[in-house]
Amino acid sequence: IAGDENSRFWVLTARPFSGNNGVYCPKKTRKTGIKRCIFSPVNVFQTHSNVQSGVPVYIPGHRKCSENNIKPLIMNKNRSFLLLFVVLSGLVSCTRNTTLRVLQPAQMTLPEHITTVAMIDRSKPANGWSNFFEGLLTGEQIGQDRRSRQTAMDGLTNALTRTPRFQVKSTGIELAGSKAGGRMPAALDWTEIDKICRDYGSNAVVSIESFDSDNSSRAWPVSETKKDKTGKKYTITTYRSQQRTGVRIGWRLYDPKTKIILDEYVTDDFLERNGSGNTERAALNNLPSQLNVTRDVAYNVGIEYGARIAPIYVNVSRAYYHKAKGFKSQMKAAATHLADRDIEKATNIWKKVIAQAGKVNKKASGRAAFNMAVAAEINGNSELALEWATKSYQDYGNKKAREYINVIKQRQNDARKADAQLPGKKA
Repeated sequence: IAGDENSRFWVLTARPFSGNNGVYCPKKTRKTGIKRCIFSPVNVFQTHSNVQSGVPVYIPGHRKCSENNIKPLIMNKNRSFLLLFVVLSGLVSCTRNTTLRVLQPAQMTLPEHITTVAMIDRSKPANGWSNFFEGLLTGEQIGQDRRSRQTAMDGLTNALTRTPRFQVKSTGIELAGSKAGGRMPAALDWTEIDKICRDYGSNAVVSIESFDSDNSSRAWPVSETKKDKTGKKYTITTYRSQQRTGVRIGWRLYDPKTKIILDEYVTDDFLERNGSGNTERAALNNLPSQLNVTRDVAYNVGIEYGARIAPIYVNVSRAYYHKAKGFKSQMKAAATHLADRDIEKATNIWKKVIAQAGKVNKKASGRAAFNMAVAAEINGNSELALEWATKSYQDYGNKKAREYINVIKQRQNDARKADAQLPGKKA
């Protein structure tokens, strides 16, 4: 809970804000890294400093917000505590989260004859001095791009080791590309691609064709007026800082059998980090290392490209109920079994809750049926999961189950798509 004693504004936040101009709902994105956090009975958000020096505001009922539709809630002291109590009450959740492993389909389907892929890096700048002077202008550390290119390859390797689609060969090959490294050079000659495939026993080559990173940072003063014990006003000035790190990588996927470049793709991603301090220099010094942030972005970009060309296993989160009126001990015990991955014991309890609660206690039955759907999905039976979710919604009126039904249907479609991308499978 944020807000000072002199402010009439309150806000509840999931984590420190990092990021963009304007006011945003806390929805998880690559730009902010903030998870959606909508609490009943009010929606709560967080502001950036350019709105009102970080002073929190209350924005009722908006999922997408801007500076033009901010509606401050003016409250006296008693109403402040009342709203605070209501918001905290909304945090007492009846659900917890569990995870399951699913095969996420790729964005593209590769030919079946590709079973092994070799990885190379040909984004080394052909003109080292040009790249050196560019680094001076953009604030890059010495060797930053080279180490970040390797980190991008590590991210790609991480993703491709989680796919049943093909095997991955890390060659360690580093070739010179364009003059400055930031532009896609001409494609490699097929004779060179054939040699790489022969040397490493692969059917295709994935190459980083270009790599470029940019870093910028800034700091600005923030003044705050306070009162001492005598009521005399005084001003405190501190500094806030922001760092923006961008990474642009060009990729190619070569198929020597058909002599076709199957993919030519550029990923462009960035990350913003914030800091603060009593002086401008201190605020800038409190920002994270440019090298570490660049490597983090490059690693994530490598994972993203791996997910583009191959179906990979990922962990997804599912909510389930651990409370129900009249069945507190049973639901708690079942939740413990689920956490221990003893699915059979958990489902036996939920079935008994449904049998005892029936239509008399629809809320308890609906929650137990919802949990049965989650258990079925964990066990890999999406059809049974859909049946239980439908029962939870249609028979017992559980509104969360309506959303879960759509999630299960989407997952079924993704599973069929991923299955069709595996060798020997037909859509």
